[in-house]
Amino acid sequence: MAGEPRYRVLPSLLRPGSEGALVGQLRLLRVRAVLLVSAVVFLPVLTAAIATGFETGLEELLRLTLAVLPVAMLVAWWLGWRLVRPIEHLRRQIVERLRDPGRAVAGELQVRSKDEFSELVDTFNDLLTRLAERDAANEAFVADLAHEFKNPVAAIRAAAESLADSDGVDGRRAARLAGVLERSSGQLDALVTQLLDLARAEAGMVGEQREPVDLAALARGVVEAARHDDRNGEVRFVCEGQGVLASGVSGRLESAIRNLVVNAASFNRGGGEVRVTIAEEGPWLRLDVCDSGPGISVDDLPRVFDRFFTTRSGSSGTGLGLAMVRAIAEAHGGRVEVASEPGVETRLSILLPTAS
Repeated sequence: MAGEPRYRVLPSLLRPGSEGALVGQLRLLRVRAVLLVSAVVFLPVLTAAIATGFETGLEELLRLTLAVLPVAMLVAWWLGWRLVRPIEHLRRQIVERLRDPGRAVAGELQVRSKDEFSELVDTFNDLLTRLAERDAANEAFVADLAHEFKNPVAAIRAAAESLADSDGVDGRRAARLAGVLERSSGQLDALVTQLLDLARAEAGMVGEQREPVDLAALARGVVEAARHDDRNGEVRFVCEGQGVLASGVSGRLESAIRNLVVNAASFNRGGGEVRVTIAEEGPWLRLDVCDSGPGISVDDLPRVFDRFFTTRSGSSGTGLGLAMVRAIAEAHGGRVEVASEPGVETRLSILLPTAS
């Protein structure tokens, strides 16, 4: 909703002016501290008086109580102030951020003490850092998405304007415009489908049934299909590995392996080798896809698994394939790795927990 902060951090407790919420609790902490310390000081006096049968006299007991109680209350007030002050300081910082949504996750929260409360604030700062990173990633994603949609939408618009500006369209031109519309709409449909699949994978594939999956069998099936692809006529494929089981969604894991193999083959169509190996590595199953293509530059290595990142020229690929691989691996409790020596070998890897 317009005008509301993008990030609501404990809104019911931290909203400015929420008297009776956090502020009331802070005041209550002070009251509790006073009562607690007063009781600690007064109860031994009362206990001693009862034990002696009030032999010291009621008047003397009251005098002793009145002498000790103010000191106890002063100590209690100081203790409560020491406990509450860092919380109030934290509250003021968060309230300032809520008033300015633009800096809701900007910078770290500050704390003056070095104790358990500072550890709590460090945890808050870690959370804010994660939110800032996610915010930056979402902004980059929206910018990339707009760029990817721009080309097919522009082609559809140009075809539509061409049809509107013409009194009559001959058969050849109509066929060409129809081809433009079909290709562009197909690109949009494929892009939307891939984005939906990627979103489900990044959300953890909730609701998709896990079962023991033979990773080597999946890899052999993917490699065999790649061998029969006419585009890979000059590519040599090798698949090595024993039957090892991972717990996961078979179709998703097969899709991840296919994306790796297709990506490797696309850079070796002038003649080269794509080698898939599967092996156990401690508690992990490791699937490597190596190719002898041109390799990946050092500057591009950190971006290989980013959404929409591609080094291919022209319109080939959407740059979502390897992002999907990472999302699927992480949804299975695993991770991805990349290593490349340009001109020698590139290795993309998936590491998954074993089924056990």
